[in-house]
Amino acid sequence: MKVFVYEHITSGALINESLPASLAREGNEMLAAIVHDMSLLTNIELIILRDFRLGPLLDILENARHHCLMIDNDATFQLHYASSVKDADAVFIIAPETDGLLQNLQQSVLDQNTQLLGCKPTATQICTDKVICHQQLMSNNVLTPHTITAKEWSLNPFNSSSGFIVKPRDGAGCIDTLFFANRSALTTWLRLSSIELEQTIIQPYIEGNAISLSVLVDDKTCRVLAINQQHIKLENDQLSFHGCCVNGIAETQFNPAQAAAIAQQTQYAIPGLWGFIGIDLILTDDEAYIVDINPRLTTSYVGLRQSLKLNPTQLLLTMIEQGLSALPLNTQRHAIEITI
Repeated sequence: MKVFVYEHITSGALINESLPASLAREGNEMLAAIVHDMSLLTNIELIILRDFRLGPLLDILENARHHCLMIDNDATFQLHYASSVKDADAVFIIAPETDGLLQNLQQSVLDQNTQLLGCKPTATQICTDKVICHQQLMSNNVLTPHTITAKEWSLNPFNSSSGFIVKPRDGAGCIDTLFFANRSALTTWLRLSSIELEQTIIQPYIEGNAISLSVLVDDKTCRVLAINQQHIKLENDQLSFHGCCVNGIAETQFNPAQAAAIAQQTQYAIPGLWGFIGIDLILTDDEAYIVDINPRLTTSYVGLRQSLKLNPTQLLLTMIEQGLSALPLNTQRHAIEITI
């Protein structure tokens, strides 16, 4: 089986601009992890694209059946991307949702009638737009923070004693995520800012423990592979992501049954989720709020094989061939620290 593993930031797609340091580091970690796991499978032939400014991946160099296509200009990138999608039996995509990027890449694979090892573009579209995602979750009775656009805020503001979060409507992770302690500070900032009000969302700041779920999803059901402690800092009124501890949550805080229930609710609420996905949550004393749904591989994957003591890509292929019911039970959940 020939698999094209495409990681957008490190692929050469940004060859005409400076690489964003944090995103490139995070993307490279995820790419290296998925490539390593797939390279351990004897029936897989890998293709990757690689920005020439980055070093090679040893798992590709050390195995003659795998292919790394180096990119040093935009024309070469376009040529190799198109040919790799066309020549592969399946494509695995890692990319941000921002500006419809992930959705468009997924659609480009389906347009070539190549198997997509990921979510349907329709599901990604819902997850990308945080207003629509909020409405979709609420309509299915799934707990999620109140979410409105900054434009709507100017007409119908709400109160929050714990403060407010402001971030892009289609943002990924903690990028450009701001905190305001009170309504007055937020109103003043909005008046002075040049942001696009319709493309910015406002939510109440919910005090609690930031965690995430690493989930494997097929057409009918899902399996929670890990419950992760997110390392998120609030500094200078801005949130930033610094990694996670894979399977680092004690069952007394949030147990596998609770995680499975959240994952199943999410899958039911958003049809078309498939493969590896992430669900970001805030745990309060008595509630679990879904903050984001990532319709793609997330950073926690970097420590997943070590945590589970098995190969997650083997789980994915087994799921494709036999369904989730054929997967072995998760008998080991070791806490593995991932620093970004």
